[in-house]
Amino acid sequence: MAYEKLFEKGRIGPLTIRNRAVMSPMGTDLADTNGNATPRLIAYYAERAKGGIGLIINEYTGVDDVDSIPTQHNLRMAQDYNVKAAEELTRTVHQYGAKIFAQLHHGGATSKSAFTGRQNLSPSGIPMAPGGEVPREMTLEDIKRVQDKFVAAAVRCKKAGYDGVELHGAHGYLMTQFLSEYYNHRTDQYGGSLENRCRFIDEIIAAIRAKLGNYPISVRICGDEMTPEPGFWDLEGGLAIGKHLEAQGIDCINISNGSAWNGNANCEPFSYTPGWKKHVAKAFKEALSIPVIATNTIKDPDFAESLLEEGVCDFVALGRSQFADPEFMNKAKAGHPEKIRKCIGCMYCRERLLGNAMPVECSLNPRLGTEYRYRWQDLQKNGAGQSVVVVGGGPGGMECAIILAKRGFDVTLLEAGDKLGGTLNIAKLPPFKANLQGVTDVLALEMEELGVTVKCGVRATPELVAAMKPAGVFLAVGAPPVVPKSIPGIEKAVLAEDVILGKVPCQGSVALIGTGLTGLECAEMILEQGHPLTMVEMNPTVGQGIYNVVFNDIYSRIQPHDPTVLTSHKLTAVTDSGVTVEDLATGESKAVAADTVVLALGTHSQEALAEQFEAAGLPTFLVGSAETPGRIAGAVRSGFERAWVFHAE
Repeated sequence: MAYEKLFEKGRIGPLTIRNRAVMSPMGTDLADTNGNATPRLIAYYAERAKGGIGLIINEYTGVDDVDSIPTQHNLRMAQDYNVKAAEELTRTVHQYGAKIFAQLHHGGATSKSAFTGRQNLSPSGIPMAPGGEVPREMTLEDIKRVQDKFVAAAVRCKKAGYDGVELHGAHGYLMTQFLSEYYNHRTDQYGGSLENRCRFIDEIIAAIRAKLGNYPISVRICGDEMTPEPGFWDLEGGLAIGKHLEAQGIDCINISNGSAWNGNANCEPFSYTPGWKKHVAKAFKEALSIPVIATNTIKDPDFAESLLEEGVCDFVALGRSQFADPEFMNKAKAGHPEKIRKCIGCMYCRERLLGNAMPVECSLNPRLGTEYRYRWQDLQKNGAGQSVVVVGGGPGGMECAIILAKRGFDVTLLEAGDKLGGTLNIAKLPPFKANLQGVTDVLALEMEELGVTVKCGVRATPELVAAMKPAGVFLAVGAPPVVPKSIPGIEKAVLAEDVILGKVPCQGSVALIGTGLTGLECAEMILEQGHPLTMVEMNPTVGQGIYNVVFNDIYSRIQPHDPTVLTSHKLTAVTDSGVTVEDLATGESKAVAADTVVLALGTHSQEALAEQFEAAGLPTFLVGSAETPGRIAGAVRSGFERAWVFHAE
């Protein structure tokens, strides 16, 4: 069998697990406001269990609903009434042969006082970051009360059918705060030495053992906080904690990295290479005798197998890979890794959850979080061979074609370009974005297997499409760039997309107008080519609207080149010698010298095009950016949903 190590059975304490793949705990915001598992949440985990994962460690599960509420919809085991829904969750997961742990959590200083109405707790009253909320230093009574809540939650977990529990001692939460020399300045038995700083979690472990006996206990810690400020631990410090916890009799350790100050080390954007932190996990594997679970930005089963073969860890942790494709393990077992939709590190899931306080979604998996609504068994297979036409071979068009084909329609996809991919053919060219080619490849393979007819180099017109007599036309033609014709000399400018594609090489100094994501990616390429650059942005800040993790990642590579940045400035004219801009604060007009002027002003919808097709009597539907300019996630979800509900007249 392929992937012998990956599909080898493993043990954690008394528990046998069917393979060496563990689903990492990741927030979803799919619970109800009382912390109960909802049918929506249960369907989400069921999909991963059905997909072949060995062990699920579910999202952080609150032990306290008084002093620790991180979101309005986080899962909890803080009250007896949480048990009933949790039992439904565990039974559903077990039905498909997977095991499940609950990750027990208290936020401490990271909690949201806006939800609790109380001052946050922490070992020493240290804010999570300079300028953050100032928490209250815990008394000994507070410590005992919170410890009892962890133990009570563990008891509820066993009652609900969980196979074990994981204590969340990573990423800056309460247990981390006790372990940390930065956050823990106590002078009593819970502070100072390593032994004292570990005492909070040690006593919880001992109390769970006393209550539940040989019940599996995992602890998640950051092996290396990768944060240079004094008080944060490095790999040596992490190993010391790991050895101490092993001596307390835990059954396994789950290694993440980073800190509350360096979240990129545990949830990396696209620029990070898979395995960049495997040395941390390997150090723990060599130092400890208990099983080691570890994340390593795993995108495919080949890499997972190599980590196990190298002895980096005992179990590989699949995080966002389980968002992107819950069938990851089944496809690997069948010997078809090429069919896996591989996470692209776009951070959309994290942006939804942490940036916008919304339920999790994925750019590549439109069913994520909506599995309960879009059940494959409910997909109406009533196409009966009727012809439908999809115009545009980007991700939205391809997803639309896939679902229509699954429904039994005879699907023809027309793409004006010479290859599939649409705007992905542009998006994959900036630094660190080559993995986007995989999106095109996997969707193209799905279409091929479903019998979708693909015609590239064909520009669809209403007349051409009408002759095909389709029951429906789906316009997934993307969104053309905004070019404001009212600006004098605008015809002298070039488009950022053409610069990225290499169609138009920049000459000399460059003025870039617009600093959205496309603009910044274009800026990075221009600067790497050695051109002096001036960036002009109407908004008060560069990259406004880009999720901060993605922005910081890109801008950290732009900033060292020291481009000139003019925020709150509006383009008023393109001249033979550059551009004229207006300072929106003062109204002052100024000239900016440039040999090349590049426009990155966003895109606009294709409603006018849809009207042309409708005028030809064709049932027409806009898909993705053609309707609402946006990102991969919106295009894929739009294509999926349009195709799912389409009803042929």
